[in-house]
Amino acid sequence: MIQNTILKQLNEKGFVVSKIRGVSMWPFFNQKNTQVYIKRAPNYKKNDCILFLRSNGQLILHRILKVKDAYFLVSGDNESVVEKVYLEQIKGCVFEYYKHGKTKTLTGFRYHVYLIFMKLCRPLRVLRDFIKKFIKKLIGRK
Repeated sequence: MIQNTILKQLNEKGFVVSKIRGVSMWPFFNQKNTQVYIKRAPNYKKNDCILFLRSNGQLILHRILKVKDAYFLVSGDNESVVEKVYLEQIKGCVFEYYKHGKTKTLTGFRYHVYLIFMKLCRPLRVLRDFIKKFIKKLIGRK
C-alpha cells in the first residue's frame, strides 16, 4: 500500500517525501526520526542513495557503491550484501533528508567523512554477518 503511494507520487509529481522503514541504511538514516526527499534524476553516481524496486515488488533505499556500464552495485550502509541494480529499477534519488528537526543535504565535510568511515567498515559488516550465520547454524544443529 505505502509502496504504491510512493510510486504514484513519484510518477505524478516527480518527487516524494517519506519516512524511513527498516535498518539497512542505519546509522545514517533511521526509522525513528528520518524523512527523506526523493526525486527522479537524469543520472546516478557513486555514493547516491537511491530508491529502487526489487523484482519482488519491494521498494528499497540503498547507496550506490560502484557504477558499471549496464548496472549499479548497491548496498545498505548497515548491510554486507551487494546487489546488482539496473537503471530501469531505479525510481529516484535522495536529495535531502530531515532529521532531528533539521533539513540536511548529502554534501559537506561531515558527510564525506561518514562515507569514508562506512567504506572502511564494510569488511567488519561482512565479518559480522558471517559470524551471525555461523552461530545460527551451530544453534540449529543442537
